[in-house]
This record gives sequence, C-alpha cells and structure tokens, in this order.
Amino acid sequence: MKPSIEKISNKPDFGWRIQHYFDCISHFDWHYHVEYELVLHRNFIGKKFIGDYIGPVKHNNLSLYGPKLPHTEIFESNIDKLQSETYIVWFSQVWVSNLIKTFPELNNLQVMLNNSLQGIEFSASLSEQVFDLLQDYQSLSPASAIANIIKVLVLLSESENHKRLNSYHQQVHQEDDKTLRIVEKISLFIEKNYRNNIKLVDLCNQVHLSKSSVSRIFERHFLSSFSLHLAEYRLGKACELLINSDKSIALIADLVGFNNLSNFNRHFKSKKQMSPKQFRQLFA
Repeated sequence: MKPSIEKISNKPDFGWRIQHYFDCISHFDWHYHVEYELVLHRNFIGKKFIGDYIGPVKHNNLSLYGPKLPHTEIFESNIDKLQSETYIVWFSQVWVSNLIKTFPELNNLQVMLNNSLQGIEFSASLSEQVFDLLQDYQSLSPASAIANIIKVLVLLSESENHKRLNSYHQQVHQEDDKTLRIVEKISLFIEKNYRNNIKLVDLCNQVHLSKSSVSRIFERHFLSSFSLHLAEYRLGKACELLINSDKSIALIADLVGFNNLSNFNRHFKSKKQMSPKQFRQLFA
C-alpha cells in the first residue's frame, strides 16, 4: 500500500526539528516524507507499520526511518496508566550531508543513514540515553539543542544492537524543487481522485506532462508504475477504514475504488500476506 506525502516544513533551508507529543490517540495515517525521522515512544503500547514490516511498539521503542520510507504507528494503550510520550526528530538530507562534509569524523553516520532506508529499530537501553538528551530540549539554547541532536546521531551510528525492519531497500535521490512540486501535485491528484476510475492520461493532463515524463517520475520517486501505485494507495486507504470504522469489507472495497470484492481481497492478501478480515482482527 502506498502512502500520502507529508510536508514537514515549508522552509527551503529546513534543517532539523523536534516535536514532543503526549497521549496521542492515533489512527492509521500511512505516509512518508523526504526527511529522515527519528521517533521515540515511552509508556506506549501499539503497533508500527514500516514498509512491509508489522511489529509491536513498547516502552522505549526507538526507530529511524529514511526518506520516502512509508510508515505509521498505532497507539493502543499506555503502560500502568502512565502518560505516554512520543519524541520525533526530523532532519533533512541536505542538513545531515553538510554536517558530514564539515566534520569528516562523522563519516560513520552515512552507513546508518543508508540502513535507515529500510527502517532501523534500536535497543531499549540506547532509547533511554536518547531520551536523556531529548527530554529538556525546550529549555536548551539552540546551540545546546543542536549539540544534543548530533550526540544522538553519533550514539545511533555507533550502536551495534539494532535491527533493520523492512525487507526491501531503496535508493535516496536528491530532488530539485520543481520535481518535488510536481510530485506533490501528483500525490494530491491521487488523494482526491483515487475512488474514481482514473487513468495515467488524466494525471498527465493535470500536471501538463507527457506519459513518458510522468512514468519516469513514478519510477524514480514512487518506485513503481502509476497503476501499481494507485492500487497500493487504495489498499492504504482500505487499511485506514478497516481499523478506524466498522464498515463492511465489501463496502470498503467499493469506497476505495476496487471494482469488485474478489479483486480487492486478492490485492490485499498479495501485499499484506493476510486477508482484510485478518488485518482488521489485529485491532479488534
């Protein structure tokens, strides 16, 4: 299933940002972005979906997601009635690349960044160290805050106790602003029209590009064809409805644009290795 694109910042020179959330009541929000994302959950019980990976989220769960890696987490409950917390650090490819160029001693970061394209989960003990560096970020000066972010990245890069989450690997491509604007237009068009019987030619007319140009964008940015991306995007929307509503599976199939139930069930099982009913039961 394919995600929607999330824009972290409108600033052309965006570098990094920290966000702190309490007791998030989340829903299935299948998305990706062009920045790296480090996420730390505390007193949090739930599930996470990283590419084709489905796994548990427990206290002190720390993960790093590379650019364009689709992901989401579902909050189910807190631990012993304690307030759950989530810290998220986003940082751009340009910012971290410049950091490594400026300080060659940080070259080991690149290996970790490459691995993050599959998603990385770190140990609970390392999570505790990262928490110590993030928890007081609002009271720190900008210089102290950025120093702590760099310390976090160094800790992650030197960790040997971690695992990769997603089975497939993608390559990072630097995109110019014009291409990113086109990608956003494509994503918005699909988001608004996925329920309908849209064709590649409809999209080409919308973004004023030839079929070959749009196809190249899909191959480079979405790592698939238009038709495959559309089918997987519809599956992502179906997952949202399966988790967040009690609508029948047949109605959900129709609402997300599949022409019949058997076609929907076949596509769903092929991608998720389980039926829509089994997927819904994960959250029953």
